[in-house]
Amino acid sequence: MNTSHKEDRGLVEGFLAGKKHEYQTISKWISQVVKLNSWGLNRYFDDITQDVLLKLHNSLKENKFEFAASLKTYVYRITKFTCIDYLRKYSSKEQKETELVEIRSNDDPEEEMEKKEERKILWRIYRLISRECRELWKMIFWENLPYQQIAQRLSIQEGTVKSRFARCKEKAVQIRNNLTEKGNLLP
Repeated sequence: MNTSHKEDRGLVEGFLAGKKHEYQTISKWISQVVKLNSWGLNRYFDDITQDVLLKLHNSLKENKFEFAASLKTYVYRITKFTCIDYLRKYSSKEQKETELVEIRSNDDPEEEMEKKEERKILWRIYRLISRECRELWKMIFWENLPYQQIAQRLSIQEGTVKSRFARCKEKAVQIRNNLTEKGNLLP
């Protein structure tokens, strides 16, 4: 039996026995997968972690893990598929909630028309703004990254991120003013 299998067997036994070190090690692996920004599931972090721990515990107790791959890989796969299940479950739920809000807002056609115009302006601004601003906005608004993480990712100072964001905001306001003054809303 090779060394990694012995280590994995020790982790499995410790985890099933409720030992703190093994539990923390496996929980760390789970959190690494769940915290991936591409999932967008941060608000369900605790729920997903608990689901994975329960699935893993049941699977290990039933001897479904055959040590063909490493335990870490096994945990990663369970976590990944649990995240996918959450995406399926909650993305369709949120889409339905959005549709309900849109249906409710359709009561006032004038208000709905104003919202459509505003969305059209925002998308036009997004297409006209520099690539640097679009990338920064993606990190701030879509990935919900704090300035500190953005600074690390771009290898710049946090203050530089803040000033770039302020400049991008100023440019966006200028573009908006130009679009609304001239009526240039066509793509």
